[in-house]
Parts: sequence; C-alpha cells; structure tokens
Amino acid sequence: LFKDIRTPGLASLDGYRSTGGYTQLQSLLQIGDASETLDTLKASGLLGRGGAGFPLADKWRAVRDTPGDLKYVVCNADEGEPGTFKDRPILHLNPHLLLESMAIAGYITGASVGIIYLRYEYPEAFEMLNRAIAEAEAGDMMGESIGGSDFSFHLSVKRGVGSYVCGEETSLLNSLEGKVPWPRERPPFPTQKGLWNRPTVINNVETLCSVPAILENGADWYKALGRGDNAGTKLYSVSGRVANPGTYELPMGVTARELIEGSAGGPINGQHIKAFTLGGISGGFLS
Repeated sequence: LFKDIRTPGLASLDGYRSTGGYTQLQSLLQIGDASETLDTLKASGLLGRGGAGFPLADKWRAVRDTPGDLKYVVCNADEGEPGTFKDRPILHLNPHLLLESMAIAGYITGASVGIIYLRYEYPEAFEMLNRAIAEAEAGDMMGESIGGSDFSFHLSVKRGVGSYVCGEETSLLNSLEGKVPWPRERPPFPTQKGLWNRPTVINNVETLCSVPAILENGADWYKALGRGDNAGTKLYSVSGRVANPGTYELPMGVTARELIEGSAGGPINGQHIKAFTLGGISGGFLS
C-alpha cells in the first residue's frame, strides 16, 4: 500500500500512471475474467481491514450473484475512531489507488455507481478525491465506457455527518439515504439489500486498496507478506507519547511490542509504557 507513497506527484493521474497505476483495471477491461479474479482474491486471504475481518471475495461474490439492474460500491472512509489515521495517507497522497480499486470492484460485481463516504473532518481529502475523480474522468479511466469498453462507472464523494456510529456500515447506508444513522437489523445484508435496497459492496479504504497489488503479484505473494496464518500487510496508526508517531505498514500479525518499541521508537524522555489501547475506544486498555 505504501510502496510508492513518497513518489513525487503521485496524487496526480500522471504520477499514479508512472507507477503502473490503472494497469490492473485496464487488463480486466480487455481480457478480464471476473470469476477468475474473484478466485485469486479468495486465495489471497484478503480480509476486511475495518475490524470485522470478513473475506472480501465472499462479499464481492455475493453482490455479483445477486440479481439487480443497479448495484453500488461504497467505500467507508469515515475514519472517526479516536487515534485512527491509517487511511488518510492514501486519501491525501495516492487517491487514484482508491479510485482504481473501486472501479475494479464495480467491474467484478456488476456495479455502475461508486460512492466514497468521507469523514467530515477530512476537508483536504475531500478536495484531493474530487480532483482525482475529475482527472480520471478526463483521462478515460472513470465515467462512461471506460477505455472504450462497455463498462461504465460513476464515482462521487459524500461527506459524512460527523456521527461516530457512521463507521458501522449499515449506519453509513442510512446516513447516505438521509435517514437517522442507526444500525439496521440484519438480515437482509447489504450485499442483497444495501443502499436504496440495492445490492451493495461496502469496504473501507485499506481493504479496497489492497486489490490491485494482489491482481498484479498473485495470491501467494500476498499471503506470504503476513505472519503465520495471517495474509498481507496492515496499516497501523501509532500516536501518543512515542518517539515516532505515524502510520506504519507492517506484516499482519506483528506484536504490539514490535510496533510501539520498534517502528514507533518507544516512549519518549526515558519514560516507560504504563498502558496502551488498540482498536480505538472499544479496544480497552492493556497494561
């Protein structure tokens, strides 16, 4: 995810293309087999990075297999959990990666509309994403008949309402529909009846953005990035009284000690760690 993050001009269409951007979308449109692509994503072991850990391929397959003349891809970019800022570097520095990933999801599932539900307190990301969408449309990578194909995908950004609970996917859907953002009872699941009762894919930024690299390098490559039974990498946010606060991409399965004392440089001013919390406010404190 962070492989090219420091490339100058990466946020622009030309900068993204210079790193191989939109290659996987173009390959799918030319010779792509949606079923074969889903098999690759399933074999990779990619799980949702928003907390629930649901297999991405299973969710996409459920939407693909559900009949409907209109389907949606919704990106959950409502990064409102206290202490969490893992998706923001992608939104600010590599927005086209998210756009390509959502278009791939649309092609595989049969969805023609994508919506990025963005945290209200991310005004810079709002501007960056809208600029990237305009560039992609002008460059024939978004909109009607992408790349001369029969696939059309229209993308827009909607700012959240500032409600913490909108990070939960069904609350997010109610918010998009202009309703009180309360969680829905399930079933039915969003894959069958999601936004406006249409089949809907909902994934967060990090999950979606893992897809192009998997398609480029293969399922075995992605699985090997993790530790033990864990597949892939994970973006970890570290804040508080540490030497190097920030966002780190490390193998899925690293220990808290490696993350805090290694990557983040440990506590500052010769202090000692008294407690830390993980997973936001619902994670509790560990000594």
